[in-house]
Amino acid sequence: MTPAAARTPARRARATWLAMFEPERYPPPRLSGASLAWRYLLCLAWFALTALAYALAHQVGTGTGDAAAPIPAEGELADLRLPAVVMALDGVLGVVSLAIIHLRRRFPLAICLVIHGFMLISATSAPVGGWALISLASRRQLPRTLIALGVGLAVALGSYLWPWSAALSAPVIVAAFVGQALFALLGAYLGVRRDRQASFHARVEQADRDREFAVLAERNRIAREMHDVLAHRISLVSMHAGALAYRTDLPPEQTQEIARVIQENAHASLTELRSVLSTLREGPSLPGDAAQPVAPQPTLGDLPGLLADARALGQVVDLRGTLAPGLPLVQQRHLFRIAQEALTNARKHAPRARVAMLLEGAPASGVHLRVTNDVTQVGGGVPGAALGLVGVTERVQMLGGRVDAGVHEGRFVLDAWLPWDHRR
Repeated sequence: MTPAAARTPARRARATWLAMFEPERYPPPRLSGASLAWRYLLCLAWFALTALAYALAHQVGTGTGDAAAPIPAEGELADLRLPAVVMALDGVLGVVSLAIIHLRRRFPLAICLVIHGFMLISATSAPVGGWALISLASRRQLPRTLIALGVGLAVALGSYLWPWSAALSAPVIVAAFVGQALFALLGAYLGVRRDRQASFHARVEQADRDREFAVLAERNRIAREMHDVLAHRISLVSMHAGALAYRTDLPPEQTQEIARVIQENAHASLTELRSVLSTLREGPSLPGDAAQPVAPQPTLGDLPGLLADARALGQVVDLRGTLAPGLPLVQQRHLFRIAQEALTNARKHAPRARVAMLLEGAPASGVHLRVTNDVTQVGGGVPGAALGLVGVTERVQMLGGRVDAGVHEGRFVLDAWLPWDHRR
């Protein structure tokens, strides 16, 4: 065995010993039916043994035993016989102890002291008193445990001062002290084990909750990316397809041009969808994807192309503002998606409205994106899932920014601010 391996049990034992003097961290659980049953059965078995001992003592003391047995001297009989009232009181106090032990969790110190007080006369209360002391010590509250130990030791020694008791001696004192200390240490050890089990179960439950939260967060992230990628392209396809469906007077050249735009946007949708799936997929790419290079995530460098696509559909988009160089790519990607969602919303709900976009920022002040358009009564006929603004809010909050979206003075305003570098 290596020295490191040899030190492991010693370290564990030392950690357990130190934990026995620390307060409990988790409340004690309710005992199961089986745990309560064997405790009560043990106490009842002790009651039966005590009653049997009293009966044998009375039999020997009255001379009704075996005729061949030697008859004790008068002084010895005094040590064997207990007054009838003491025996009756012993049994009554034992029953009372067993009846109030269920209150040990609510009043641990008080119940322990009361039962120990009963033990001054009642031998049948001894196992219940040990149960109460172990329960109190399992809380690992050192001042209360020391009080109970002191009272228990005093009661154990005081019970030998009755006329019918055995003589008090040094071995009796040592045995009483060792017995009380062992009960207290056993309770503290059981409390440490109970805390460790509760801590393990708490960690397992927390890990399960974290796993569920991670799965939900991943699902939301996938939904957000899929929405942002597809909503823009599909809205373009839907509007061009609507033109083909309702405009029967278009010349063949224009019909072919619209069909080409629909084909290009459908192809772009598939390309961007493949790009998103490749970034979300864990593990190596599938064999069929090896020959299809993944497009990089869009940044603000792709913003002119996004605006050109919107203007090709008839949207009037004005972009202004000054953005300092050096903006991290993470912020650029999210800003592109926010601008894309703003244009898609305007195309869905206000297709003929002018869109004003302000993009400005610097390292000291952060990045500000503001997109506004007039509110119109005529929509674009493109259905919406009401998830776009939810995705925008999630993106902004993920980077530590803030966003405000709503109608102000007859215009729909999407106002987002992001820190220049979210890692700061």
